[in-house]
Amino acid sequence: MTDDRADLMLEILKRVQSDLSLMRREQTSLSTRLLAMEDHQRGIITSLQGVVTSIHGVEVDVAHLKDRVDRIEHRLGLRDTEH
Repeated sequence: MTDDRADLMLEILKRVQSDLSLMRREQTSLSTRLLAMEDHQRGIITSLQGVVTSIHGVEVDVAHLKDRVDRIEHRLGLRDTEH
């Protein structure tokens, strides 16, 4: 192999190595961004679960209050016939 061919091959290999290095850095960056998005998504899901739990608690409280009002109306004779 002549020196010119060897130099050409060396330059090609250096470019390939440089491209691979750049791809590795980009992959690391994308992996980091993906992990951050997954963490954010988990936080949103946890928040939504908390909201659903709170809504359920409010629904239970409203049901209890409705039962109490119904009993009070019944005791006071205020109950409608349609009730």
